[in-house]
Amino acid sequence: MKWIVEILNNELYKITCRWNDNTITDIDLYEFIFEKSKNPENSYSQLRNKERFLQVKCDGTTLCWENGIKYKDVDGLIKPGQLDIAPELLYELSHNFSVQNEH
Repeated sequence: MKWIVEILNNELYKITCRWNDNTITDIDLYEFIFEKSKNPENSYSQLRNKERFLQVKCDGTTLCWENGIKYKDVDGLIKPGQLDIAPELLYELSHNFSVQNEH
């Protein structure tokens, strides 16, 4: 399985990442975000906002945005959670433009 270990560059809707196998890919999220945001209730619709999108982080496995969702915890309380995208999907969306193997 592949996962993201580092964000190298972040432009609007285009993120350059290093994967766990040292592959570097460019991920263009424009179509993904705008398709999901056709439903304004979808959590990803908040990423149409430039400032919000640029708050992206890497949690060591994937791309995420803090406080992007609300969920009901086991104690029944509604809490903020991390909005993320499955690394498998991100890998499918990526376009390999450079490979670096660091030893």
